[in-house]
Amino acid sequence: MKKFVIASSNEHKIAEFKKMLSPFNIKVVPYKEILKDDFEIEETGTTFAENAKLKAETIAEKTKLPTFADDSGLCIKALNDEPGLFSARYAEDLGGYENAFEKLNERLNGKDSEAYFICTIALTIPNETTHIFEGRCNGFIVFPARGKTGFGYDPIFVPNGMGRTFAEISEEEKNSISHRAFAMEKLVKFLEDEEKKKESELKSKPKSTSKKEMVEEQISTPEPQKEEEVKKESKPKKKPVTQTNPMEEFIDVDVKLDSDENN
Repeated sequence: MKKFVIASSNEHKIAEFKKMLSPFNIKVVPYKEILKDDFEIEETGTTFAENAKLKAETIAEKTKLPTFADDSGLCIKALNDEPGLFSARYAEDLGGYENAFEKLNERLNGKDSEAYFICTIALTIPNETTHIFEGRCNGFIVFPARGKTGFGYDPIFVPNGMGRTFAEISEEEKNSISHRAFAMEKLVKFLEDEEKKKESELKSKPKSTSKKEMVEEQISTPEPQKEEEVKKESKPKKKPVTQTNPMEEFIDVDVKLDSDENN
């Protein structure tokens, strides 16, 4: 299983990412479980992509592990795409999301409620380029807030074609149509393509023989004999010739005869 660090301390986001990536054999580990230093990354970027990249690269440098981070927000078109990049801070400055809902309702005052959620994910793999993936979910704002699930601005956002707010649908439904889901889909596609590319490169790479294998092969394979040696071995050997005295037989007989006569 692959282990990716998430550069976020938002429990709701961490839970969503874990659920989305579990089918792809990816384990999501919050950076605070690895780094003992208690610190927050200051988001000084001027775009969602810059903030996401800043967070991912900072944590990847410290952990030496593949790290992803997201930056997301609610953009209301009639309010010049506010609260946008400062969505979380907007609610914090007003004392919470319920106060933020009331303030946004006052500011809209019957204007067009068209809006969209945006999520930008940055993936940093140590010693490689940071990759950016963006997802959007278009919809509109409703007041008063509806629903008890979800988090953040979910209770006032209705995705197009749904009829219910993000806070009125199940986690499974939201994770299939949300801005974060669309960005994550692109991230997963990228990882799958990279895996296929590596497999293809391994298959096409010629097999190299190690020095050890070469030595073993030389030991096990007998050295070919020279042609002259083969011919020499194949030529039949002559049997040794025993030399005998051609008169031996007669000499023996003569001896015997002489002996008989003396008896």
